[in-house]
Amino acid sequence: MIKLTAVMIYLSGLAFAEALRLPRRIGRIRNRKAWSGMHSPPRLLELFVIAAIILGIWALPMAYAFTNWLRPFDYSLPKWTVWVAVIVFVISLAIRWEAQRSLASQWSFTLETVEDQALVTSGIYSYTRHPIYLSLVLWAVAQPLLLQNVIAGLAGVVAVLLVWIVRVSREERMMLDKFGEEYIQYMSRTGRFIPRRRTKDQAA
Repeated sequence: MIKLTAVMIYLSGLAFAEALRLPRRIGRIRNRKAWSGMHSPPRLLELFVIAAIILGIWALPMAYAFTNWLRPFDYSLPKWTVWVAVIVFVISLAIRWEAQRSLASQWSFTLETVEDQALVTSGIYSYTRHPIYLSLVLWAVAQPLLLQNVIAGLAGVVAVLLVWIVRVSREERMMLDKFGEEYIQYMSRTGRFIPRRRTKDQAA
């Protein structure tokens, strides 16, 4: 029963995360020509990362939830780990919600910039430069605890690891190219993922 509850919590979180992205995706499709894509990583590599996210966070968990194909790869953890995972999962979704609210129409699923794009430094971005990646890391912690299956659980960890390796450093370089000194100053007062302790001058 606890495993079924954990799976339902995961699916609910997945639906919530997609609901957050849907309006942005529709807006991006409508205004696609405005986005350059010039700063994207190599197309093949980017497609590989997107495929890993779809497979690891969407397809394999859905297969685990609605079929018996992956059941031979199940494992069991103490019940309390599920409730720890729920807390981590909710924090992950809260961070994602706040990050996408702060970005508004500037959110993008891929690494791109637009000609008149502004640097977002308000909301959660006043504390950390990559809150969406932070939310993904927390997601990757929660997934194998909620989906207690070697394939469905760990697939999310692999997907997030690929995102980390491929995108984080490239996004920082893209932002430096786009915003220059403004982004350097922003880096000096924020942490990449974990909020940096502020001095009195920075807090003022």
